[in-house]
Amino acid sequence: MSADFTDAPPPTTVAGLRAVAMHIQELRAVVTLDATTATASAEAQMTYEIGPQSGSPIFDLRQSVQSCRLDGVALPPSTIAARDVGAGPHSTVRVLDVAQKAGSVHRLTMAYQLATPTADLGGAYPPVLQLSNGRVRWSLGMSDLFAGRYLEAWFPSNLPFDRFPFALELRIIGDSVAHSLITNGDATVVGVNSWAVRFPAWFTTMSPLIELRPSDAVTVRSTTTVLPVSRRAVIVETWKPLRGSENLAALNTRIAELLAENERTYGEFLGTRFVCFFHGASGGMEYANAATTAAGALGHEVFHSWFARGVTPAAQTDGWWDEAYTSFRDDGDTRTERFDYTEPPVELCSRAPFQRTTPSSAYDRGSRLFRGIAERIGADRLRTLMAELYRAHRATPVSTAVLESWLVCGSGATDLVDAFHRFVYGFGEQTPDARVTLVADPAPWIRHAADQAVAHLSPKFGQDNWFHARVRNSATAGACRHFVVTFTVRTTTATPATYPGDFFPALTATVGFDLAPGRRRTVSARWPSGAVPARGTKVTVLVSVHARRSHPATGTHTWEQASTARRHMTID
Repeated sequence: MSADFTDAPPPTTVAGLRAVAMHIQELRAVVTLDATTATASAEAQMTYEIGPQSGSPIFDLRQSVQSCRLDGVALPPSTIAARDVGAGPHSTVRVLDVAQKAGSVHRLTMAYQLATPTADLGGAYPPVLQLSNGRVRWSLGMSDLFAGRYLEAWFPSNLPFDRFPFALELRIIGDSVAHSLITNGDATVVGVNSWAVRFPAWFTTMSPLIELRPSDAVTVRSTTTVLPVSRRAVIVETWKPLRGSENLAALNTRIAELLAENERTYGEFLGTRFVCFFHGASGGMEYANAATTAAGALGHEVFHSWFARGVTPAAQTDGWWDEAYTSFRDDGDTRTERFDYTEPPVELCSRAPFQRTTPSSAYDRGSRLFRGIAERIGADRLRTLMAELYRAHRATPVSTAVLESWLVCGSGATDLVDAFHRFVYGFGEQTPDARVTLVADPAPWIRHAADQAVAHLSPKFGQDNWFHARVRNSATAGACRHFVVTFTVRTTTATPATYPGDFFPALTATVGFDLAPGRRRTVSARWPSGAVPARGTKVTVLVSVHARRSHPATGTHTWEQASTARRHMTID
């Protein structure tokens, strides 16, 4: 899996260190559970690449490290101490107190006694590790509502933007009964109470499921269904405690129905198995192609294999949208409700890079947002756009900015910028309004990288290109807290382009924040290679800029207003 730092937190200063993002190339761990001594130990090895800036890499682990080695050299555990990043209780990160060069690759090995994680242990189904009388219960107990509750609770891991393969060796030693491993990884039995598990490279810290129980304490049912779009045979594997009241036969059938329904509406299911553990507690939690849940939350959790763990939130600040859209869908996804700008602002997406929980308002206020979008563009159109988003971005992270851009570009409803401004980012009204325009000199231009250099280059066929434009906020206007710039490409004709008909649907967009009065900023957006016309094609790039109560006038041309612009060019 190649490194992608697009959604990584920016470099920041933490305890005097220049903390930077890294990408995990591979995570390996060995866990030994000793049933005789009732102890558990782990050794984890993380191979990682430093991002585009040099500094001290950020990661997380909610266990007490006893020893560590960096590239084979012993370091004191204090070198990877947890650091306060000002994001609230249980929201620390670990920062390696060693400066490392951008692009360099390293290996960090940690040994520790596995124990209940130092995390927020709230909720109906928290993390559990119990060893008693030869019997083990281990539940990862992930949660998006409580900090430190993804993979980092047990193993070194990254923030949600990263994707990486994870190989786990798990064994129970000593005098113990037979145990069963419930997981969404590819598990191989290598001996009595011993397993090798591989989790795929597209998984994030939010994806892996591990439940370990004595075999005489659980029951399982496995069936196979063929899904209607992929035509792939998928195993439905359900588990419950032996005394659980759930009807696994009926629930297997229900999961198969939900998988088929979601695949028909949104696109191909990503896996060949769906694993579900009915834990007997309230609510549920999503994993990639898996869930731990109560029967009543089953539809919600299965849907998350499309939105939450199929396309994933790029950061915890983006964790609102998957709960919001899933809650909207729980209500039938046809309810509409006009936006009311007299309602108080709602912050669903903060701009805090180290936020570690999803706001509880994501469920109700987030669903309300999607009802407003459905009222504005139509419930059917919203469903279609979300299906296209899933098909374009499955197994990759999606930020709030990408979601906003996708909906605005696809619908042409530019007043969704106003809705996101107030009901997603939580910005209130101000006097005077922002007044954003495009700088005419230079006109929108093309580069072959997002380098923001000003010299225009002819777009090249067969490769990615980058749109660039320069935005300004009037010196007599109010501060612009949030703006969106859209880009589209049309074959050049003799008829001049008219806003908005020729500008939408747009090809792509970029989102910006905090443009002060009188200030300018250069923005860029990728022009994907698959959307670049053939060599020799004459095209016109059309650009528009939008902010709360600052939009181009309908029926106008680019020379009649400064909030739209164009440039003619030929594909090389």
